[in-house]
Amino acid sequence: MFLQRGIALIQVLIIAMILSILGIYILQSSKDQVAITDAIKIALDQRIEIENAESKILHTLLSEFRIKNLQSENEIVRQWNFHNKPFTLDNVSVQIQDLNGLISLNEVNKSTLDDFFVQYGVDKNLSEQFIASLTDWIDKDDNIKYNGAERAYYEKMGLTGPRNGLLQSVEEVFYIKNHDILPEEDWYKYFTVANVNGFNPAHSPEQILKSFIKNDTKVAKLIELRNNKQLNGHVFYNETGIDSDEFLSFLTGDNLRITLTAKNQQQKTTKTFTVKLRARSLTRPIVITNVVWN
Repeated sequence: MFLQRGIALIQVLIIAMILSILGIYILQSSKDQVAITDAIKIALDQRIEIENAESKILHTLLSEFRIKNLQSENEIVRQWNFHNKPFTLDNVSVQIQDLNGLISLNEVNKSTLDDFFVQYGVDKNLSEQFIASLTDWIDKDDNIKYNGAERAYYEKMGLTGPRNGLLQSVEEVFYIKNHDILPEEDWYKYFTVANVNGFNPAHSPEQILKSFIKNDTKVAKLIELRNNKQLNGHVFYNETGIDSDEFLSFLTGDNLRITLTAKNQQQKTTKTFTVKLRARSLTRPIVITNVVWN
């Protein structure tokens, strides 16, 4: 009898322990599900904030001159800039980069690329190999440039290439021989594949300005003037002696990269996309491409 009671007690204890473990599991699972639900809600709320900010930005781009005006009634026009410096709109961080201030990978100017890579500190031989390989990637023939790379090189590496046409995105550069002369994030920061219609140094990142001006003291002065909202074509000429021409323009271009970021202590959501403004088009005044959510 005592043995049976002991066995029964042990069974009860085992069952109680199993139920306790099950209860703890269900409780923890419920907490995890609540946390996941909260994270999803936060992400959705942030996406809504970003989409609302995007609609305001796009409307302003189509209805206002692309210059900062501190007297404007439009909050965006009072704040915006086109050299990627963040400003805030409805709790969303906004960055707008005029692609005319970047270097186009599809318009291979060896001198411009040479100057940039020298200023960046890239080994001369490695940069020349990349420039030749970039040219081979884009041109339509199979003739290998000196230090370049055509189909045989990529097939040997188990890769597909070259395109024999214009790059379709900055990401495509990561397939080209010697692309690792720069970190991935810097290809996005300094380069574009857009069809730019000129060069606007007033909207360039500092590293590009240094390769263009080749005088760090003058560049520092230009950056200071830009941060103080005093930089324009006339001031640029006074500081550098470089005037606008058919290629050099201080007007904001039609191709812009926009980055919108909403965040709190728990998480962050970012949307990046490229817009092409077509003011004379009645049916498609704006074209949005290269949309990326993070």
